[in-house]
Amino acid sequence: MKSSTLLTITMIALSGFVATTVQAGPHYINGPTASLDSKTGDYAVSFKEAGLGSTPVTYTITVGAGTCFTFQCFTKSGNTPSGSPNGINGSGESSQTTITPHNGQISATVSLAPEQDGASCQGGGLVLRLVGVTYKNVTFTDTATNQTFNLPDMSSGTACP
Repeated sequence: MKSSTLLTITMIALSGFVATTVQAGPHYINGPTASLDSKTGDYAVSFKEAGLGSTPVTYTITVGAGTCFTFQCFTKSGNTPSGSPNGINGSGESSQTTITPHNGQISATVSLAPEQDGASCQGGGLVLRLVGVTYKNVTFTDTATNQTFNLPDMSSGTACP
């Protein structure tokens, strides 16, 4: 009976050790989770990662083929003058952020903002505004785990011309 009890206690202790060592390296507690800010057009990725130590970690969001940002000219009073919107190809755009862990953890949101890249208004008094975004083939890469996550496509507003 004593040996059976001792064996049970040993097995419980070892299973606790194995569970602890499996989670000792870099791992995600939450996320990565994607969201889209419909006002700014920013594609954001939120997450909490632990087991990092103190070495800075670089996170990269990259968008692929089919990504497009739509800009439209408006008068100061908010009217749309004649002319078609400016569609900007966003394929290959990326945003890189390096964060230093605090107590071996990082809780953060990193974002990719739409690039204006050549969109403009002709004529005085016109204001260029973002009216739509389409993000496709989005990936999120983490240098601590060397993992790349495929994130959902998202869009808001006017589609690209």
